[in-house]
Amino acid sequence: MSATQEVADPHGLMTRQFQVDPYPTYERLRDEAPAYFSEGWGGWLLTRYQDVQGGFKDPRLSSNRAGAFGAMLPAALKERLAPVVSSLSSWALLIDPPDHTRVRALVNKAFTPRLVEYLRPLIQEQVDLFLDKAEAAGKLDMVHDVANLLPVAVIGDMLGIPREDGLKLRVWANAFATFFGTTKYTPEVLDLMRTGIVEMEEYFRGLIAQRRKSSTQGSDLLSTMIGAEDQGRFLSEQEVLATCSLVLFAGHETTTHLLANGLYLLLKNPEQREVMLGSDEQLEAAVEEVLRYESPIQRLSRVITEDFELHGQTLRKGQKAFLMIGAANRDSRQFPEADRLNLQRQDNRHIALGFGIHYCLGAALGRMEGQIALRTVLRRFPKLRLLEEPERLENVAFRGFKSLPVSLG
Repeated sequence: MSATQEVADPHGLMTRQFQVDPYPTYERLRDEAPAYFSEGWGGWLLTRYQDVQGGFKDPRLSSNRAGAFGAMLPAALKERLAPVVSSLSSWALLIDPPDHTRVRALVNKAFTPRLVEYLRPLIQEQVDLFLDKAEAAGKLDMVHDVANLLPVAVIGDMLGIPREDGLKLRVWANAFATFFGTTKYTPEVLDLMRTGIVEMEEYFRGLIAQRRKSSTQGSDLLSTMIGAEDQGRFLSEQEVLATCSLVLFAGHETTTHLLANGLYLLLKNPEQREVMLGSDEQLEAAVEEVLRYESPIQRLSRVITEDFELHGQTLRKGQKAFLMIGAANRDSRQFPEADRLNLQRQDNRHIALGFGIHYCLGAALGRMEGQIALRTVLRRFPKLRLLEEPERLENVAFRGFKSLPVSLG
């Protein structure tokens, strides 16, 4: 669909207001049109918790969006965007069993709880370093000074990447986020994604070559993936490259927005700050509620593989379906007082980090970063307050802020 073509948009899904505050629209869709086809988005929006959770495990909803994306490209673009399709076709997030089962099993061998726990002191060290710099400067922007920097530093350490290359990783992750969060594949968006994929794969090919030349086997995630084997099966180089891209993208975007959303919510609801400073159990529950209440990833798409009926609508083979995570996590059918932030919420089976076989690989790591960073900021600066109402991202897939300036008090 061209950028200039007019489409019907009765629910305002293409508007800036929806990006700023989608929740009234989500509520209306859950009540009036729980399976709604958007011309602007080019697919069905599923907004009720039961449908979204079920969609994660429904075999009629395929994760193979890379194949569908490649098939929709005009002939003139197929060759130019071949690197994008090739990379995305190996992302564990975007493939179905049996390929998904094999890749996930091998990556799981590398992405161990032991590795995540090993990173705990490094996370604390990085947060302290960022806050030292903010204190010395007398000002803090939670997005630019902490939330954008921490996930890249942690993922870089995990993959065994030199710290000085962090800026490159952020640029590539942001390009991926723009691609996945747009409602229009403009030439600029596609070129940004292609450049990010090509540059990133070239960078990681160099690191892989270095690892293979080394006489000693490293313990970082990249080295472990190169050596990962299960019943005689290995990850191909393309699968290793794709997994590096996925780990960077998913780990960066989810955690960055968790940190910024979390601090914003605490500053807007100061009566709940003490929960973050309480026991470890209270801290864990608080981070889960932030994930539910302001889900960093608002939607994931699927490709429909056969016709089926849902809420009186016929979803057709080949069409796209959007699992609206942000809407599902505010569904009062699942969560009592769903629109109220309750950091002590107990029964909190949110799906902010996915569900089933596509549950987020780095969920434990993202949670740990959120717990450490938010508690440390609040302890260090007890008089922290917002300087201004921050501006939301121009993105329908990711819920976060462009910046979050605060006074240290």
